[in-house]
Amino acid sequence: MKSVVLIAEPQDVLRTGLKSIFLDDAYVTEVHEVTTERELQLYLLRAQPTFIVLNQVLIAAIAQLQTLPFLVLAEEPDIAQLQVAYKYAARGYLSVNASAELLRSALRSTEHSFLIEPTLVPWLMGALFHNIHPHIKEDTLTPREKEIIDMLREGLDRSVIADQLGIAEATLKVHLKNITKKGNVRGIKHIPTAQE
Repeated sequence: MKSVVLIAEPQDVLRTGLKSIFLDDAYVTEVHEVTTERELQLYLLRAQPTFIVLNQVLIAAIAQLQTLPFLVLAEEPDIAQLQVAYKYAARGYLSVNASAELLRSALRSTEHSFLIEPTLVPWLMGALFHNIHPHIKEDTLTPREKEIIDMLREGLDRSVIADQLGIAEATLKVHLKNITKKGNVRGIKHIPTAQE
């Protein structure tokens, strides 16, 4: 199946590099380029590309892309932009420095797949662990509960937390239940122990 790729990228150098990568692909017949959100909107009114490569700075136009396969490129990864990309069924979220091979594999990705560049995984895991309890109002927590939250954010499991605090795991469970009641927290009671 032949593909028409649209590159929505404001930076000339990146756009030129992306164009050459996709034109080297045997399955790509045409590569079109836009540089602004307005140009993207106008292009989509008159044409339906097979695949869109979208810089995240243009992500405001993402709602228009729901029915088209697209990939988001990030100069600086942003967890909110990643969530938007996933919500709107992007085929992936890659760095602007992604390899040609990875970019071409995104072109062949299937519906309901979401490719994340391997070099972004440490950043993503850090963002997930540091924001494990984003809806807790810290001022409602006791000093002990704040200690527990800090340890959870470090990725420690229940048995390690209990040992470091010098409390029984049953006592830790009580603290976790209290923390859960104080905020919109899901899954906190299920922090795995070392044995799990």
